[in-house]
Amino acid sequence: MLPYSTPNHDFAFEQSVIGMALVSLDGTILKVNSALCDLLGYSPQELTAGAPQEENSLRELLNRVIQNARAAQGHQPFVPPVEYAYRHPSDRELYLSARFSVDHDPERGPKGYLVQFEDRTLLRQLMKQLEQKEQKLNEKENSFLQLLEELPLSVLITKKGIVHYVNSAALRLVNAMHSHDVLGISTDVIVDASYHQALMKRRATYAESGEIGSVDYLIRCLDGQEKMVTGFTLIIQYEGEKAAVGIFKDITEQRMEEDRVMQSEKLTTAGQLAAGIAHEIRNPLTSINGFVKLLRSAERSNELYFEIIESELKRIELIVNELLVLSKPQGAHVSGPIDVSAILDQIITLMKVQAALKNIEIIPHYPLVPIYVQGEVNQLKQVFINLLKNAMEAMNHGGSITLDIVHSGPEVQIIVQDEGVGMTQDQIQSLGQPFFTTKDTGTGLGLMITKNIIHNHGGTMNVESTPDHGTTFTIHLPAL
Repeated sequence: MLPYSTPNHDFAFEQSVIGMALVSLDGTILKVNSALCDLLGYSPQELTAGAPQEENSLRELLNRVIQNARAAQGHQPFVPPVEYAYRHPSDRELYLSARFSVDHDPERGPKGYLVQFEDRTLLRQLMKQLEQKEQKLNEKENSFLQLLEELPLSVLITKKGIVHYVNSAALRLVNAMHSHDVLGISTDVIVDASYHQALMKRRATYAESGEIGSVDYLIRCLDGQEKMVTGFTLIIQYEGEKAAVGIFKDITEQRMEEDRVMQSEKLTTAGQLAAGIAHEIRNPLTSINGFVKLLRSAERSNELYFEIIESELKRIELIVNELLVLSKPQGAHVSGPIDVSAILDQIITLMKVQAALKNIEIIPHYPLVPIYVQGEVNQLKQVFINLLKNAMEAMNHGGSITLDIVHSGPEVQIIVQDEGVGMTQDQIQSLGQPFFTTKDTGTGLGLMITKNIIHNHGGTMNVESTPDHGTTFTIHLPAL
């Protein structure tokens, strides 16, 4: 294991679908994952030992990666991506984009670099070809359609939300046998109902500003299968009219992997809470045991005893149910109206013993009326638990954590403020990056997952902090 790695770090590194390499400060390539080996066409031994003398393209790529890694040492934790032209052993030319992340120790400074490679060959070729064909579309529309037919990505051309063209890849995406199964249907049929609001928002944005941008959709195939896709849209002239070309990629497997990472983090959180929950359950059990003994010795029934026993049993049930929410596998993401204050009350019940053991008081400030947002309840619970847990871990000498809910116009703000050790601006900028953490132990995946969940709910998160004076996390979610 590398000096600055952890078991979780190593597992995520090895299992990632993104090509990754670890580079030391002196420019030595220490480790590569299997995804990078598949991308470059060489074994781990060949990549870490340096390219064979005859492999000029690989040797040039590795030298440039090492040079850029060394140059990154004096910069901010994230260096702008660098693009490379690389010739694969199969004689294919690839365009690679590399991101350099500097692994910093707060006391000792940089320890090494994590380099993440992205294959941008298809995207670069696609954008180049689309730009060329768009200029000559009126003259060579048949050639343009032939190009789309040969693309490995799914392409749909729509006019006013009605499908007018699909390529072979798009037919495979929606599990259709023939193009006439798709032509003439509305995109509302393909896009799952849970994403219709996002679809209408894109149309409204384009009508107002002419911008349409990229998007992620859950689609429902013709045979009922659900898939998650990502893509972007271009506006062109097709058959003499304005039309939208949507280019999409199936990311269902990628999202499943993200869910697996999220589930792993949830189970870790549940394990950390187990000790506090054991203490919390022991107290009502002691009360129940005492009152049962009193009932056995009493000559007549005492209704008050039964009410206390029933109350304590309900308290145990609530605590156990909250723990099960964290530990059970994540099902379908069912979105609905959620009372934010009710969620926070449940989480405070779950974590108050753990807070008490550290001499920490959790102080809620809620409006008198319910405040609703649209979202998936289990995911939002995970967000607030992660933030509360991080706040408590930053407070070594006790203190208070305040939870505020503010309904301001079209959004709801949830504010978590602690009195912990705080962070520098450099640390704040690195929050949410994989494997970056300010704690002695941790992977940084908790805040990365937290940011992803908030983003998927159409929200944002701001962080303000001063060293030795605490940290404030503010979550902004669309209000209902």
